[in-house]
Amino acid sequence: VNDVSGFGFKHIRVIGLDQIRCIAAFMTGSFPLWFNKIHVINHPRLFNVLFNMIKPFLNDRVRDNIVFHGNDLSSLHQEVCPELLPGDLGGSGELDNTAVVAAAKKMDNHF
Repeated sequence: VNDVSGFGFKHIRVIGLDQIRCIAAFMTGSFPLWFNKIHVINHPRLFNVLFNMIKPFLNDRVRDNIVFHGNDLSSLHQEVCPELLPGDLGGSGELDNTAVVAAAKKMDNHF
């Protein structure tokens, strides 16, 4: 689930064709992680411009598994069990990723 509510012109103006190809390659298999579905919420209209630029580089499987919900969290809840979502997404699950963040910060110098 991707909340892109903060996406704006400052983001889209720095994205070029190389970045678009990199995003598409990441989503279509260059990264050793397989996504079943990608849910996008709170997307402004400008995000549609970015998606329309990326769409030609995506294969049908990936393109068909990206679901846009807008501000409608009820449609998200039909796809994703609310118990798995944090409270700010209308869920009842507890999201505590402080241990993961701390571990990532310890490895910051490694990368």
